[in-house]
Amino acid sequence: MAGKHSNKTNKGIRFRLGVLILIFAVLSFVIVAGRLLYLQIINTNFYQSKAAENQTKDLIITPMRGSIYDRNMTELAVSATTQEISVSPTNIRTKGLASVEIKRDEKGKAIPATDEEKEAACLKYQQRIAKLLAKYLDLDYDETLKKIQRDQSYVRIARHVDADIADELVQKLSDEKLSGVNTTEDSKRYYKYGNFASQVIGFTNDDGQGLYGLELQYNDVLKGVAGRVVKATNALGSDMPYDYEKYVAAKDGNGVVTTLDEGVQHYLEKHLEEVLAQTSAKKGVCGIVMDIKTGEILAMSTKPDFDLNNPRVIPEEYTSLLNELNNLSGDDYDKKYSEILLNLWRNKALNDTYEPGSTFKVFTVSSALEEGLVNDDSTFICGGSKRVKDKIIRCWKDGGHGTQVLKDTLANSCNVAMMDIGALIGTDMFRKYFEAYGFMDKTGIDLPGEATGIFFDNMGEVDLATASFGQNFQVTPLQELCMVSAVANDGKLVTPHVVREIVDADGNIQQTMDTQVKRQVISKQISDKMNNYLENVVSQGTGQNAYVAGYRVGGKTATSEKQPKSNKKLRIASFIGLAPMDDPQYAVLVMVDEPQTDNKGGGAVAAPVVARIFEDILPYLGVEAVYSDEEADRQEITVPTLTGQSVDDAKKALDDLGVDYTVKGDGKKVTDQLPVAGISVQPDNKIVLYCGEKKPTDKVKVPDVSGMSVETARAELAQVGLYMKQNGIASWRTSGASAAVQQSPAAGSEAARGSVVTVAFGNNVTSQE
Repeated sequence: MAGKHSNKTNKGIRFRLGVLILIFAVLSFVIVAGRLLYLQIINTNFYQSKAAENQTKDLIITPMRGSIYDRNMTELAVSATTQEISVSPTNIRTKGLASVEIKRDEKGKAIPATDEEKEAACLKYQQRIAKLLAKYLDLDYDETLKKIQRDQSYVRIARHVDADIADELVQKLSDEKLSGVNTTEDSKRYYKYGNFASQVIGFTNDDGQGLYGLELQYNDVLKGVAGRVVKATNALGSDMPYDYEKYVAAKDGNGVVTTLDEGVQHYLEKHLEEVLAQTSAKKGVCGIVMDIKTGEILAMSTKPDFDLNNPRVIPEEYTSLLNELNNLSGDDYDKKYSEILLNLWRNKALNDTYEPGSTFKVFTVSSALEEGLVNDDSTFICGGSKRVKDKIIRCWKDGGHGTQVLKDTLANSCNVAMMDIGALIGTDMFRKYFEAYGFMDKTGIDLPGEATGIFFDNMGEVDLATASFGQNFQVTPLQELCMVSAVANDGKLVTPHVVREIVDADGNIQQTMDTQVKRQVISKQISDKMNNYLENVVSQGTGQNAYVAGYRVGGKTATSEKQPKSNKKLRIASFIGLAPMDDPQYAVLVMVDEPQTDNKGGGAVAAPVVARIFEDILPYLGVEAVYSDEEADRQEITVPTLTGQSVDDAKKALDDLGVDYTVKGDGKKVTDQLPVAGISVQPDNKIVLYCGEKKPTDKVKVPDVSGMSVETARAELAQVGLYMKQNGIASWRTSGASAAVQQSPAAGSEAARGSVVTVAFGNNVTSQE
């Protein structure tokens, strides 16, 4: 019985065990099947992509970024083909381990290398590659070696490597039988003129993405579309021996043709650099040249600026900025350095706002004329101040301007008259024209970071009074220029722009940016009247220092206050000029922020700069000079070739030109001359004929003629063999108060004998506003 019971028990146990095994098997099958279902069906896309990643190498083909041109197709920004250098650390390690020296026993049988010997061989292999990369690419050896020793299949070593250097490196690696280093086609951005129009053009990052200026604004146009090469690879990341490749071509970016003119931009930057050096403006200077009929920006610049090829480096010439870093270290140094760079990158013409000051009086007078509130015969009395409610608001001129007609209020830049006119306009009408002239909106220029003006939410009587002459609200310099341009352009407000066309790689036009007229703000009749008033500002008023011989120039001066207004050292001198006034075509704005000069007025500081800009750009742009009899002393004469002629023939040639001369030496022939042939000089200068006597060829130090009269300055320059070109205030308006206010080249610089020094003269009595 016991045996039978035992057998039954064993059978029961075996049965239950079998059931458990069966259940376990079924569960195992279900789990495995479920996992397979998850891997192969539910999450198949994920694992397929992982497999593709492990079995293929996907290389990005960088498209060539489109070029940026000036209006005449001069290249300003271009991309050049370079190479990216990368390594495959896993491949290098495999090659390194295999490079171990094979040792053999007495019978010639190979002795297996130890792990230590393999690792030593691998390290030596890695070090040889690191040394070559560091040498050819100017890299830190230790950092390069660390990258080579990473447990990865791809590590970038360097970008934007010149093709010649990359070729030399590849050849050297091949000569030394080292592998695992790869080259891929890349591109690098080059800015051919360094700091030229730097804030307008902008720059890119290392990946070719636009960060500032046009490079950012038109990034989608310029960048193109990347291509791809997909290749099959083995476990080591090397290309498979069989041919599998998928190629998607890159599409190069389009080019951007700007409205900038390389010549006009050059002249603008030249004169801005000079006024920055002469005035030591603490907050910099900026300028704009615009075609008022089309809104095209021919030139735009802020100084100090930066080299587009090295945008994160403060230029060495800006010693005052570099001095701010003295005695700083660590985070303080980095913070200050970044602050300086950000300021250098700012486009002051449209990123910053300021109180416009007296250039805004153009707004006040034009608005009142358009509404019929004033006319040519309207008279205004200025006693030097005006009470508005409980405030005494003063005119810039102590003692006032007395009785004036409307035209003279603008020429005198009278604050009191503007307050009277502003009161006639009223707050509602004032705001209406403020909006009509575009001050409540961005101008719409195709550049990033444009600021908007700051105006009164609720305009009171005192606000109206101060706003009438440009105080206690803020606009951008570009907005102010657009307003004055609209007044001169038959009353039409146009949208400023810096791009004319989009072109493909072959130069075919893809898109054209046409002139956009926003609205008619004032009538052509009032515009014509205002142009007459603005020309009178230069011929008779505070803008006399903007006079340019041979051209009819108009404009308006301004001296703006800054906070705190009690600090009279904190001023902005500006001038907006227009030319030619018979049919205004071009407007120029120059703003000097916190000039460190005794006279900080726009008429003294900014107007002469605009005059010199016009003097250069108007002939360049094909505007012909027409000299009056009163301007004969400013009409330049081209010095003829006199060397080799007899003394008598040379004298006669100069007599016929009406130019004075002096003879040095007693020879019968002219052996040399000063200045050389082809130089243009004004008739008041004296030509030197060398007849046997040797002409000095050493350079001379340019004397400082600031504060001198015309005659004294000319004599001072002649003493060292330099010639003077007089500009600025008209000769017939010079007086005992007239003096040299600016010169180029700057005092203290070196110049060759016979060089021409341009000296601007101004009347300090009329240059306070």
